[in-house]
Parts: sequence; structure tokens; C-alpha cells
Amino acid sequence: MRTSAQGLELIQSFEGFRPRAARLPGSGWLIGYGHTATARSGLQMTPRDAALILIDHDLPPIEQLIAERVLSPLSQNEFDALVSFAFNIGGEAFISSGVIASLNAGDRAGAADAMWAWRLANVSGELRVVDAIARRRAAEVAHFLEHPAGRAAVPGAWVRPLARQGLDDEDAGPAARSVVIGSRTSAGTEVPPPATTDNATQAAARAVSERIARILGEAPPQPPAPPTPPPGPGDGPTPEEITDAVKALVGDDPGATMSPRPKGPPEGIERRRSARAPNPALPDDALAFLPLAEAVVVDDLEVVQINERDLERAIQENGDTDTASPGKLSVWGPYALLSGLGLVGLIAGAQRYLKQAGQPVLQQSDIYAGPVLALGGGFLFLISSYYLYRALTRHD
Repeated sequence: MRTSAQGLELIQSFEGFRPRAARLPGSGWLIGYGHTATARSGLQMTPRDAALILIDHDLPPIEQLIAERVLSPLSQNEFDALVSFAFNIGGEAFISSGVIASLNAGDRAGAADAMWAWRLANVSGELRVVDAIARRRAAEVAHFLEHPAGRAAVPGAWVRPLARQGLDDEDAGPAARSVVIGSRTSAGTEVPPPATTDNATQAAARAVSERIARILGEAPPQPPAPPTPPPGPGDGPTPEEITDAVKALVGDDPGATMSPRPKGPPEGIERRRSARAPNPALPDDALAFLPLAEAVVVDDLEVVQINERDLERAIQENGDTDTASPGKLSVWGPYALLSGLGLVGLIAGAQRYLKQAGQPVLQQSDIYAGPVLALGGGFLFLISSYYLYRALTRHD
């Protein structure tokens, strides 16, 4: 998944744009929309460049981190909120936070609560709630909890919010577990919430089954049963939950879908494949305009017999394919001629060099004429001899 336009707008609105590099309180510089990697003193940037750096440089590592750490499926709103949250607190802090553990346990409300806890900052050596950070956490949590089907109606007369009074989820007991409320249409039918309150094993099994269905082009899986309340903090998946997850991938009855392998010849022994039966899914008159083919038994490992007479007749009709045979002068003749010219040039150059060695030099060019002729002739002789040898010995 990639951050959507709404997610980018959320991040840019809270990061703010800085056209010039600003000095950070500790060390380093800040420019654009929260960019620190390559920021330095005196650097300037336009809003378009800052947006490109944010999309192509700063956010991809955060998106990859979320894709690797979060095992349960995410909606676009949840993914955008997590990207904004992780980009603000940093990758290492995001890994150590309780957000990932709550998401992998299927507790969406617990993950939102864990995000809301990160609204403190070190101000003059003291941890205090910063209003700007609190507003950002509130916007991220609201975006994270936004349902794709619309906002759920939660009248205050039905559900009265209570203050936690400093109690943590572990101390509050089972009553503090999160509850997901779905939205209700005007007709009175309730829109079920997204099936994301399962534990990590069930969520991973559903994600794998959906991906397999998309790859194989099958129909999407049926909606799961109403989710059960998530397990308490610290409770891992039980053997029964692991068994249910495996059954969710292979079906309720593994014996019906995974039939025993029929007995037959072992691997490596010739087998025959019978003719394919007609497809029952097609109507009878779907291929009426095509002639019916006879049932043919196909032997995959049958030895192919080559008729020598047919092969000779094909060679005579199409021409001899052995174009490099030694008997054809048109193939090795040019190489032999070039090889002979190279040998003659080599000998002539060597003789000229030895002849001029004992005589006075009249012109400066006479010194190089013999060696150049000998080297050129030798090079031509070697190359032509090589190709002549290949032409005489190659049989395609």
C-alpha cells in the first residue's frame, strides 16, 4: 500500500513547509515537510520539491516498515494514519510502541489508544503534554478509526464515556477490552464492522486466503462469522485457534478437499493421460459452431521416430543446411585468401625491416614502414587463419 492523497495532506498539514533549512535544537537541520536526511545550512527548497522528497524519499521506508511489521490487513485510512504516526515519532519508536502489538492481536481500538499515549514531549527537562502534538494525535486517531462505510452512530444515552483515572488495560481487567460498533442504515439493518478484530493467526489466515483467491482468479471468500471478542493482553493463540486458522485455508473438511493421492506408477515411469472431459460449466450450445474433436490419448513420453527419407527430401527441397562443409569454396575461400595476404605482408614487412637495418635512414617514415607492414600482415594472418580453421571444422 502507498499513502493516499488524504494521508499526504494530513502529514503536510502538521509538518508544515519550511522553504529554508532551520537548525534543530539538538543537532542537524530541518527543511521542507519534515525532511532531515539531506538538510544542511543554507539549503532552499520549493513546495513542489519538498512534496516530491516527502513522497519518494521520506515515506517509502515508513510504508515498508508498516508492511513488514503489521500482519493484519489494513484499510487505507488506517494505513495513512499509521504512516503519519510513524513518520512523526520515528521508525524505532514505532517498533517499540504498543501499536504494532495491538494491531497484530486484532485490537484496533487498543492500537488507537496506544497512538494517543504518544502526545508527550520533553520541555525544559520535563515530560509534558504538548497541545500541537495532542492535536496531531487526535487527528491521526480520528483518521485511523474512520470506517470506510461511514461513521457509526454512538448516542451518548446508550454509551456513556468514562474516564480511565490512570488505570491501564491490564489493571482494568476484561471490562476494559475494546468493542467495535458498526454503523446502522436508515432501514434498520446494521452494517457489520470490518472483520479486523480477529487475532493475529486468524487475520493472517484470512489475508493469505484472499491473496491466493486473487492469484487463482477465484471468487472472493465468503464473509467470516461475527468476530469474537479479542483475547486479553498477553494471551497468545491457543492450539485450537491455530487449528481453526489452518482449516480456514484448506476448508472445514480437509478430507473432502484434499483427496488421497491415487496409486499409480512411481516417478520416472511412462504414464498416459486420458482425453479431457467436456466442461460442465459451459452450455450445450456454447460451442455448437465448432466440430467435435475425437478423444485422443496423448502420450507425453512417447519416443519420436525420425524418417530418414523425409529428412533427406526436406534437405533437398530447402537446401543443404551444412553451409560450412569443407567442400564449399565459397565459405573458406575468402578466409584462405586473406590469410595468404596477411602472410605475404608479414614476410614483406620483416624483409624490409631487416634490409633497412644496415642502411642509413633517408626519411623518418622509412623507420616505421617495415614494422607496421609486418604487424598488420601478422594480425590479418592470425585472424584469417582462425576463421579459416572454424570454416573447415564446423558442421552445423
